[in-house]
This record gives sequence, structure tokens and C-alpha cells, in this order.
Amino acid sequence: MEPTLGQLHYGKDRGRLAGRVGAGEVSVHLVAPVEPSTFIPFAQPHVTRLFGLALRVAEEHGCDVIFGWYFEPYGLVAALAGRALGTPVVIRHAGSDLGRLARHPDLGAAYAWALRAATRLVVTNESELTSRFGPVRRPRIRVLRSRLPDVFHEPAEPLDLRELLAASPAWFRAAGLPEDLVRRVEALNAKPFAEGAFTVGAYGKVGLTKGSFDLVAALSRLAADPPPFAFLTLSCGRAETLRAYYDAILGAPALAARTWILPPVAPWRIPSFLRRCDAVCFLERDFPIPFHGPLVPREVFSSGACLVCSAEIAGKPAYRGNLVDERNAVVVADPKDHKALARRIGRLIADGERARSIGGQGQRLARFWDEELDSFDAAARSFAAALRRLAGPRATVARARRRPARGRSQR
Repeated sequence: MEPTLGQLHYGKDRGRLAGRVGAGEVSVHLVAPVEPSTFIPFAQPHVTRLFGLALRVAEEHGCDVIFGWYFEPYGLVAALAGRALGTPVVIRHAGSDLGRLARHPDLGAAYAWALRAATRLVVTNESELTSRFGPVRRPRIRVLRSRLPDVFHEPAEPLDLRELLAASPAWFRAAGLPEDLVRRVEALNAKPFAEGAFTVGAYGKVGLTKGSFDLVAALSRLAADPPPFAFLTLSCGRAETLRAYYDAILGAPALAARTWILPPVAPWRIPSFLRRCDAVCFLERDFPIPFHGPLVPREVFSSGACLVCSAEIAGKPAYRGNLVDERNAVVVADPKDHKALARRIGRLIADGERARSIGGQGQRLARFWDEELDSFDAAARSFAAALRRLAGPRATVARARRRPARGRSQR
């Protein structure tokens, strides 16, 4: 993974990556690095490393089922490892797998083989899968549509910014960004946080179609004049895109004075980040995969923060007809209209009570949705049961033969 897409783990995060989960145990295994220019032509051998790691883990711990999520490279590696080990394989696709990668003639041919080699598939868009690969005659595992994980609903204190800002330099220095840029970001983050100011937040991958640069342009219009506000951006992305995003913020002095640039954090810290914000912007527009269905609006609603989203997001099938402008969300027709976007956000900054009212209605909407959905734990148990049925009696015998001192590894 590119360093600028990796999470910062700090505090007790690492303890959560290796511990007991329910009646089982989770172990995280990392691939070993390969030094550049160790073979010709050089490219990071992600598939080979993951394949070798899968073989080693299976030999050491045993393996009942292999689950590959995303075609590249995990689904392909899962299919290869399953063939090598004689182990059942489940593959789940992502939107980018069908909407972008499968269009490539060579990649598409490899994914078609992996789908045929899999024992079961998790398919979330049957029509798109069929349009790319034709009928794929493999049994499906149905995943229950669930509520968000419990961490999004449990009471939590707002994110401790001092703790995160103290830990963040390690991430920026390891991200491979230019040293001068890292120094400027660290200097920007050194100022005290503006406690009590209306806080605008944004999180996740940055990019043109994510509306990230539209948001910076709009906030730059607002930053020079009262009322004051704070901008928290918890961002990741491709190195070149992230550099351009940081430069855009740093190149607007009035906005930079109101901004704190945060590295990406573990998913279980996102609810605390959302509770630190009064309004959270998700302005995806002109996204090249039309059936992309992000969960970000649901996450924002769960926190009670006011969602500011694009009309494109409000029109997604999951939200269409539910997001009502100025009632449970602020729906911006076109984020590329920076003047209009600044005006909509500026009204929230000037009237925090109104923002809280909209956020409260969004939270009620999230609770209404949850009444119709299974709990996250129930969905997880259902999926685990499907995997146990797939493993069959051979898994029970294999587990009995394993040394009791070893913990079971789930990948």
C-alpha cells in the first residue's frame, strides 16, 4: 500500500489489531518489504508477496477458508492460494473492480479466471458483474444489509486533537512527501486548536471528483472574513493528489490559519472525529463509477453532525428521496460553483443552532433506517456461518489436530 493511503495507528490502536474477537482470535500478518531495484524490471511484487504470505500462514496455522476482498490484488491471490492449498475460496468485488479495473483486457481476463476458480462469490451488483464477465456460475453468499458498526452508535468523546497532533508527525515523515511540504504542514498544525469555533470537517480520500479542491476553494472565500471557523481535514490519497491538496490549503494563508491537517486514522476513531465537527462535507461529483454507493452520509448522520453533500450523492439509490435540503442535510447542487458552495457553508457557520437542528434531523433519519436493518453483529454472524458451512466437516477435523498453543488466524 502507498504510505499516503495507510492509517496512523497510535495509542491503543495496535492492541485492537491483535486480540480476541468473540469466540475466535484475529491475527494480523504483514508482508515483508522488498528493496527497490532488487530485480529487473522492478515493481513492488504485491501478488507474489501476498501469495507467499498466504502459504506460510496456512502452513503454520492451518486454513479452512480463504476470503479475498477486492479483485486487485487480494481476490486474485485468494484464488491462487486456494488452488495451491486445495482450500475453498470466497471473493468479494468492489465498485472500482467492475467499473474500472475489469475493463482492462489483461486484468479482466485474470479476474474472470479468479471468479471461475472461486468456490463462492459475494456479489453486490449482479447486473454489472454479468455485463463485465457474462454469467458467472458460482454460488453466491448473501451478505445482510446491516447497520453501521456499534462504534458509530455508542457514546464517545470527541477526538482528542492534542493526542492525534502529537502522534501525526511520524505519519507525515513516513509518507514519502517532500520534506519542505512536511515542515509546512507541521508548522500549520503547531497552533492551538480554536476551541469553541464552528468546526467544518472532511475525511477520506481526496481528489477532484471527491470535491476536495472545491471545498478548499469555497472555504478560502470564507476564511478572510468573520465569523470565525475551524477546518479539520482528515485526509489520505495518492501522493501526487495529496501534495496538491496540502499545497492548495497552504497556499491560502487565511484558510491555513484556520486549518489543521490530520492523517488518516483507524476506522474506530472516525465516530470521535465526526463528533468533533459541527458540519461535515462530502461533495463527491462527476464520479466515474455511477453505481458507487458510499457509506459516508450514514456515518455522518449517526454522529449528529450536519451533512453537507452534493446533489449527486443525494441522488444515489441508497439516499434518493431521503435527503431533504435544509431539513436533514445541506444539498449543494454543484460543488464546482465555489461561490454558491461558500454561501451555503457560510450560512451554517453564521448560525450554529441551525446546523445542529439539521444534524439532529439527520441523526433521526439514521435511526429510522436502522430500524429496518440487521445489527452489524448479526450480519457478521450470518457471514461467518456461511463460511463455516463452506469449510464443512474437514475444518472441524483440522482444528482438532492443531496444537492448542497456537491461535487460529483469520484472513
